Amino acid sequence: MKKIIYLCIFASIITVVGLSNACVGRTVHLGISNAANERLLAELASLLIIERTGSTVQIDVYKDSNELYKAIKQGNVNVFFESPLRAAEVVGKPKDSTYDQIKREYRTKLNLTWLELFGGSTKYAPVLTAETLSTYPALPKLLNKLSGALANDTYTKLLKSVESPDKTKKVAKDFLKGRKLI
Repeated sequence: MKKIIYLCIFASIITVVGLSNACVGRTVHLGISNAANERLLAELASLLIIERTGSTVQIDVYKDSNELYKAIKQGNVNVFFESPLRAAEVVGKPKDSTYDQIKREYRTKLNLTWLELFGGSTKYAPVLTAETLSTYPALPKLLNKLSGALANDTYTKLLKSVESPDKTKKVAKDFLKGRKLI
């Protein structure tokens, strides 16, 4: 009986270690369009990924959402942030489409997976490619931690505290440390 218990404990430890090292030594490409609000999202996600997984994160800035979606289709982006309003346009749905409808359309038409929504008046969600989900299995759980931390108008308040692009990284780091996420 003791051998079975030890075997179960050992298997659990191996599973946890395997998940925690799933991203180590790899580069996650985080794509954003050239918008100030997306820069803060990218910095938050980047710092969270770097600090919690040991991966390198490269933030790739595209001139607009059309360029961003081209890069996604070419496999140059692993993660990006999207608002349901803009997403509805991308998949040709009415602007008043529900989150679940958009999520389903992205999965079937674009092979992209939406994570949990967060934000204040304007909602956002991390979106991952199918390849990213298989390559970085711990990433969805990690990025969903942002949804809990950025509930209600927290993100809007953070965005207002960023006075310049140089300050974005500091605001993101201070916020994540304050919430004990890093």
